[in-house]
Amino acid sequence: MLSFRKPSGSIDIPSLSQGSGGATPHDAAGPATTEPASLEQIARHRRILLLQGPNGPFFARLRDLLTAKGCQVTKVNFNGGDDAFYRRGDIVRFVQPMVLWEAMLRILVAERRIDAIVVFGTSRRHHRIAARVAEALGIAFWAFEEGYVRPDYITLECGGVNADSPLAPLGMPEIPKATVPPKPRKFRHAFRKMALYSFWYFAGGMVGARRYPHYQHHKPFGVHELGQWIRAAYRKQVYRWQERSLREQLLANEHPHFFLAPLQVYNDSQIRVHSPWRRIEDFIEWTAHSFAEHAPADSVLVFKHHPMDRGHTDYAAFIEACAARFGASGRIVYIHDAHLPSLLHRCMGLVTVNSTTGLQALFHRVPVIALGRCFYAKPGLTYQGSLDAFWNDPGAVDMRVYSRFRNYLVRVSQINSSFYADDMLVPVPEQRRKNLQRRKLARLLFVAGLVTADAYSGRVWDINATVSVLAALLVG
Repeated sequence: MLSFRKPSGSIDIPSLSQGSGGATPHDAAGPATTEPASLEQIARHRRILLLQGPNGPFFARLRDLLTAKGCQVTKVNFNGGDDAFYRRGDIVRFVQPMVLWEAMLRILVAERRIDAIVVFGTSRRHHRIAARVAEALGIAFWAFEEGYVRPDYITLECGGVNADSPLAPLGMPEIPKATVPPKPRKFRHAFRKMALYSFWYFAGGMVGARRYPHYQHHKPFGVHELGQWIRAAYRKQVYRWQERSLREQLLANEHPHFFLAPLQVYNDSQIRVHSPWRRIEDFIEWTAHSFAEHAPADSVLVFKHHPMDRGHTDYAAFIEACAARFGASGRIVYIHDAHLPSLLHRCMGLVTVNSTTGLQALFHRVPVIALGRCFYAKPGLTYQGSLDAFWNDPGAVDMRVYSRFRNYLVRVSQINSSFYADDMLVPVPEQRRKNLQRRKLARLLFVAGLVTADAYSGRVWDINATVSVLAALLVG
């Protein structure tokens, strides 16, 4: 049950410092662009280098689209997962230690006369190096990312994404008015496809580990990682049952006054690169301490677990210990599976490091404070004071300012597409969609027959050959 008592007794508060890893100022902003984001921006370049893309066939289909427009496309594969989904065209496999990557990249750019580099995400080490090389050589650096506005959008920006976005240094007075974007095209089954593609990507990474002995993924390839995703499915059902009472309290009409702190995934590069902290636990401790010391005594702080992190981490014991240490037991709670929009409708304010959940909160008129470097943390849009002061006067969202920012954001950085749906780049007619699904089912049955026949053939099972056949049949 929730408790709303004041902390009692004196406690020893540890020294919590943001350290020297805080935000660094951006370069002065140039004129704000008004050009709509589109794949045509990439297609203007003639010789394009693709590095790592999202799990799945998106970069392979992007290659087909670009070559159809007359572009020359080269792809660097870094692991067996890349090999599984990108199997045709001009492919360079980087199998050396990362210390040699910059030199190899410079040679590749010179030999192929590359005039644009395209990546997914800018925080991976090889992508950060590529951004530095592109800037030094004066070539375009385009970055994809999951949509800032979700669902049904993906992000494309020149120069970087998230805290490195060209939007970051712009003040609200510099952002021009943009027309309201049309109703976006909807994409079906994207999450299911993402899970399937991620499974095959990790399977390919495991099989190709010997070919790429020096590669280190941000999530380790191995059976252990697969086990954590299986555990996530189990935990979802457990948490749904265990947390039903807390969920009902938070979503009731007479819900307590609460602040929401949605957690990011444990290995989110945005935490390590663009925040004062290195671990999610540091953010939890800092926020809990500030809340216990300065928030109204009848308010509650709700930490919400990230749904993609369910099988990897559980901060229940840590959060409970922090609450007890800071004298706020019963006022600081932890929940895994509650409907986020429903929580946003009821909360008094949202505390984040730099998650795009902050944009969702602003959409629901919820005041937001971002504690890390963040492209939308702007005066007039988000709270600019200290966290200690936020608890007592979070202010109100100016919806005119928010609408202006969102319309501009969608226009210059969002593409109505999906990294995972069948019609990710071009619309697929309904009949063709059904035909695709039937063919995939037929392929799956065919694969099951092949594996069964091979298992009973008496021959030694070649896992590398089997995974290659599976990828060719199921991915295409």
